[in-house]
Amino acid sequence: MSNKLYMKTQIILLGCLAILIVACAGCITPETTTTNTTNGSTIDPIVGTWQSTQSYTVDGEELYIIYVLNADNTGTAMLAKAGSTSAEGLDIYWGNSDGTYVFAYSTDTSTVYPHTLSADAKTLTDQYGDTYTRI
Repeated sequence: MSNKLYMKTQIILLGCLAILIVACAGCITPETTTTNTTNGSTIDPIVGTWQSTQSYTVDGEELYIIYVLNADNTGTAMLAKAGSTSAEGLDIYWGNSDGTYVFAYSTDTSTVYPHTLSADAKTLTDQYGDTYTRI
């Protein structure tokens, strides 16, 4: 009888753990638009298209990381030729947490990548020190 009780207890604990994991997953979602408190606008200054200042050579082509960030906290990340936004990309979510922007790829929303925006809103810097400029 104690084996049955033990198994029931284990199943209940695993069920509770599964519920907790689901409840904690997806830290960043496009539920609300952030507000830029500097000018009272509902459009955050990060909204727009950003291109890495560093290029990457892939199959002999010079490519850049391009972020297209939408006002609804969604966007796209892609590797593309300079100035292009027509490459295939990954869906991303972004949010603003006390002045630090965080990006999460739709393939793994539990991992976030912090970015900071310069005071003049012209340069975006990631956690590794790589920079992006608005295009």
